[in-house]
Amino acid sequence: MKKLNVAIVGYGRSGRNIHTHLLDLPELADKYNIVAYADADAQRREMIKAERGVPVYEDYKGFAEMKDQIDFVINASFSHHHASISKELMKMGFDVLSEKPAARDEEEFDTVLAVMKETGRRYFVFQQYRFSPSYVKINEIIGSGILGRIVQVTLNYDGFARRWDWQTVHGFTAGSLLNTGPHPVDHALAIMGFPQDVRVFAVMDTAHTYGDGEDYVKMILTAPGKPTVDIEISSCNAFAPKTFCVQGTRGTLYGDTGRLEWKYYLDEENPPQKLITEPLRNEKGEPVYCSEKLKFHTGEFISEGSEFDNKGVGFYKAFYETFVNGAPFEIRLDQIKLQMRVMGEAHAQNARLFEK
Repeated sequence: MKKLNVAIVGYGRSGRNIHTHLLDLPELADKYNIVAYADADAQRREMIKAERGVPVYEDYKGFAEMKDQIDFVINASFSHHHASISKELMKMGFDVLSEKPAARDEEEFDTVLAVMKETGRRYFVFQQYRFSPSYVKINEIIGSGILGRIVQVTLNYDGFARRWDWQTVHGFTAGSLLNTGPHPVDHALAIMGFPQDVRVFAVMDTAHTYGDGEDYVKMILTAPGKPTVDIEISSCNAFAPKTFCVQGTRGTLYGDTGRLEWKYYLDEENPPQKLITEPLRNEKGEPVYCSEKLKFHTGEFISEGSEFDNKGVGFYKAFYETFVNGAPFEIRLDQIKLQMRVMGEAHAQNARLFEK
């Protein structure tokens, strides 16, 4: 089995704690080998030397010395550098896997795609949440039809926390929508079938963040013939609900990444009903409320192991099949472009937050 040699830009929370951690897992050990890093921070470079024992550069341009030894580069730099560094790496002749957000907005993302076409390099975006076992199961349940026609999907990414790092600063391509939002927005658009005519309604607020980036997002996505999707990302909810709620005409699914449960009824097991416009009454003629006891079936899914590792390993296994064996990749760039458009519309509707 071919082992891919990887270089990583950045040794922070993403480069070290996500990508390095994942590629070191036994499930991926026969597929990936980290051969170099780049980080502008001197302390981080010393950490790399101590922890990894591989070449480390102050600047990603140093990777040119190892060009023949690197199969692709993971761009885990600061968010506001994702687009520019991805373009530079492709111009240097490298294939690139970029962290999210891929760019500041759709316009900047288009410049990345233009460089990809000009250079003929391969370019991908790291959206590992698409491979979450619970999300995969949700799609399976929806696809089975047991919940009926899906009316609404709710995605809650709530909690209660103050934040004061660089990812609270809008000028650094940050704020909750660009930090966290790519994951629920990707889920939402995928469930909707990535409709190009999606409509966006968004309200954002800076509640108790220490930067000017939003830490509260309420977004409603609609499209003709598609379920309504309600996305909430809040740092103000100390009683956060479960992550997922899928409402259908014959049942409901509810849960989080660790456990899902659903209940539904079958038409053939319940008496047919018809519209009655006269006042409802019982045998005695007394007024009654319209009610019945449906026979429900239930189901449950429990995700085994680490959610963090499961979705990351799932992504990297699929990425390997694409990179080495040419399998179609699930995270398509036109889908990322639509995601950028949706988030850009949300920002435009809340431009007052970012005015100087």
